[in-house]
Amino acid sequence: PVLMAGMGTGLAPWRAVTQERVMQKRQGLKTGPCVLFFGARYAKYEFLYREEFEGYMKEGVLQMHTAFSRDQARKVYVQHRIVEAGEDVARYMLRENGHFYVCGSARQVPEDIYCAMKTVIMASERCGEEEAEATLSNLKMEGRYTVEAWS
Repeated sequence: PVLMAGMGTGLAPWRAVTQERVMQKRQGLKTGPCVLFFGARYAKYEFLYREEFEGYMKEGVLQMHTAFSRDQARKVYVQHRIVEAGEDVARYMLRENGHFYVCGSARQVPEDIYCAMKTVIMASERCGEEEAEATLSNLKMEGRYTVEAWS
């Protein structure tokens, strides 16, 4: 499984990864789950490649979770969607040898997503914060939790 989180223009690399998965599936190759968490302020103005991604979802290649922070009164961010999908995220990462990639602003996003992943692991594994952090540290060392952020 490949899990990706992209905020704003951080979506671009995940478009390429998803396109590769689509090509592989169309060629009859076996592909694992492909999950994308995408966040921006407004769906109407900032949902980049919307029709393309919706098509991939219809093909069954992509599972997509969106978070548009300014489209409702209560701000919803990618980290909220990760926690909401926690059972699947934990299964893909901890039992199916998945890879999680984060791409976006270096401001607060990487730390917020890290905290969401920690919450997911604590709930899934019924463990404390220290053990969840050790699990995330191991995932990083294995190259299975990667952050590409810029300021």
